[in-house]
Amino acid sequence: MLKHLKIRNFRIFKALEIDRLGRINLIAGKNNAGKTSLLEAVFLLAGAGSAQMAINTHVIRGLDPVIRVVSAAGETAWQQPINETSWKQLFSDLNMHRPIEIEAHHTSHGQLALEIASERPHIAEFSLDRTGGISMTNLPEERTLTFQYRGPKGKKIKNHIRVKEHGFEIEKPITNVPFIATILLSRIRNTQEDAMRLGMLRKQKRGEMLLKALQVIEPNLQSIEDNSASGVPMIWGDIGLSELVPLPVMGEGMIQMARLILAISSVPDGVVLVDEIENGLHHAVLPDVWRVIDEAAGQFRTQVFATTHSFECIEAAHHALGPDGFLLHRLEVNNAENRCVTYSPESMDAAILHEFEVR
Repeated sequence: MLKHLKIRNFRIFKALEIDRLGRINLIAGKNNAGKTSLLEAVFLLAGAGSAQMAINTHVIRGLDPVIRVVSAAGETAWQQPINETSWKQLFSDLNMHRPIEIEAHHTSHGQLALEIASERPHIAEFSLDRTGGISMTNLPEERTLTFQYRGPKGKKIKNHIRVKEHGFEIEKPITNVPFIATILLSRIRNTQEDAMRLGMLRKQKRGEMLLKALQVIEPNLQSIEDNSASGVPMIWGDIGLSELVPLPVMGEGMIQMARLILAISSVPDGVVLVDEIENGLHHAVLPDVWRVIDEAAGQFRTQVFATTHSFECIEAAHHALGPDGFLLHRLEVNNAENRCVTYSPESMDAAILHEFEVR
């Protein structure tokens, strides 16, 4: 579990430090305070220096990787929405001359650190002519992102990704990571992935966990299953009708609850990062939602980071888990300086009692 976090020169963060992290962490703050950026920073650190993270759609917001397009005539074209301009958005003040630094202390793996730097190497090609003379050609400069990672026991990994004419040059992806992370962004959904995660949960004989969680939203739900009747894997449920019903038809709350529990179960001993956790959930069910999340996180030893704009969501976590059951971190930007206020149990009690502005 992560206990401490430092971020420098990443997106809105010139410098941010959070001294204390818990099992469940709620991230609040005004718009553009850096809530989603904090999730992305942890997600990048979990990549253990994999440069492939630079084209991950969860980090490059709203953009897709390079796509190969074949016309009706069989001609191939390439769409490349991710390029060095996209990467520039990762750096504070769009300044690619200062490296991004993300550091954290993990209870099992010790100090972890990631540095992401931009380079534009000067490359020349030399060739021999028929007389034995040497000619030199300056090749076009290609922007490179270099990922330098320092992991458990000081192990160092260096990885890079380079923009090429028709895609990217990237080293072999890193597979040996100290902790796994998954990120849930409100704009990106994957029903096939959810169905696959349910299959894994059922394989562990824990499918009832998701059923009970969904019954918090829909008490009439009798059973669930992963089914490909629609042509693609999807979660279906029995709510007493003549046929099973796809989960998306049951409403946003059901989708959000399923995503949360399945994400937690998919990364044991890892980290789940959730943007706008209250999306689709009515305030009346939020206390029960938090109890279910807390139970699932405990069973899988999963750490949760979740952003919110909702006072009702914070209040529900307080009532359901108690002031010691979670930590609230409020991000602030004052005079271009970043600050994080972490509420103690006593200050949380006072804030909820007097309805102080903590969002």
